[in-house]
Amino acid sequence: MENIVSNNTITKDFSDYVVIGLGNFGKSLALNLAEEGKNVLAIDKNAEIIESIEGQVTHAVVADATKKDVLSSLGIQNFECAIVCIGEDLASSMLISLTCKELNVPYVIAKAQTNQHKELLEKIGVNLVIFPEVFMSKKLAKALTDPLTNEIAKISEDYKIVEMICPEKWVDKSIFDVNVRKKYGISIVLMKSGENIIDPLPETIFEKGDTLYVLGSTKNIDNVEKKIAEAVDFENRFADAATE
Repeated sequence: MENIVSNNTITKDFSDYVVIGLGNFGKSLALNLAEEGKNVLAIDKNAEIIESIEGQVTHAVVADATKKDVLSSLGIQNFECAIVCIGEDLASSMLISLTCKELNVPYVIAKAQTNQHKELLEKIGVNLVIFPEVFMSKKLAKALTDPLTNEIAKISEDYKIVEMICPEKWVDKSIFDVNVRKKYGISIVLMKSGENIIDPLPETIFEKGDTLYVLGSTKNIDNVEKKIAEAVDFENRFADAATE
């Protein structure tokens, strides 16, 4: 089984992205980056695809990205990060990735289909190699078998931060009333209610649909899941993932 990504990791949040190849993955990625307020240049040789994304990203251009002079004329060397989303055409993937490196794009990410493809991309200096399908399958499998929480960060072997939807039985009660820390041995470090980010206090009231960011030992978080496990609307939860 392939690794989800190469051993390298992203060490900063970029502001400018070039997304090359607008298949299902590339198009979704470009739109999501734009929704996050990033400056996005989307490139594909298919005019219909470019037309469908125009107005939703900063710039959308019909171009043959396998030609170095074309990419240079588009100024991709001025962007912080290039993402090559062409996995099926090995030759094009390699050529475009190499061109991005030669044009001194600081950080290059590329989609791969196989471990051999990954190794070749790494040899030409690609900073991060991804297997989107493997990533999504692992994410779905994790959520189906562990529906209450989504791990955000692993602090150590025994402690982690997870994201969870507010349990139904906590709705309309305060953090103090639920007695989260004493009863469950966990701490709610942040909450998201609608578009609002909340720094929780003991008197903060849980509302239906709130997202909770919880810190605790793996054992205690597992116990929380067992105590408050409830039905999960999987259709809504994975509606977005199904389109990626």
